[in-house]
Amino acid sequence: MEIEVEGIRATYRSFGDRCALLCPPHPLMGGNRYDVRLERISERLNDSGISTLAFDYKGYREGVGEVKDAKICIDFLRQRHRKIFVVGYSFGSVVASNVAELCDAAVYISPIPSIGSIKFADCEKRKFFIMAKRDQFVSLGESFLLYQRAKHPKDFVILDTDHFYFGKFETLAEKVCEFLRKME
Repeated sequence: MEIEVEGIRATYRSFGDRCALLCPPHPLMGGNRYDVRLERISERLNDSGISTLAFDYKGYREGVGEVKDAKICIDFLRQRHRKIFVVGYSFGSVVASNVAELCDAAVYISPIPSIGSIKFADCEKRKFFIMAKRDQFVSLGESFLLYQRAKHPKDFVILDTDHFYFGKFETLAEKVCEFLRKME
């Protein structure tokens, strides 16, 4: 269902009392709620009975505005779901990390140390890092360092692919789904 949450365009698929907020990649690089990786993740989560809300940022605002957008979406979801998860891909992982303390668990796909005016943030919530072995934008070493510095509880997986996860969309979606299904 296409909706608007305080002027934020979103696709909301409600399937139960758990919901994942999907934070897209960089809006200046074409990132939006229809990102193919996020779509596959949404489909897999929905098939498992987990609701999803994928949203578009209100333009590029150095990351600070995008974090505000994510917080507005979390407030909307809190009124409707018992558990909220946040999933961010690339630029979206930095946004997700800055709202993770408001959620029950977080998934960071190709996490980046910083972008615009925001840095990757840590919290004590359960988190899962998914890294690409041949990432062209953030080295495996940089992503793994974020994982190493993160507080527990945490887990990670490294997929043999590039930043775009070509050839690994289904694997990526399944890894996210496996992690979030455990969050009862």
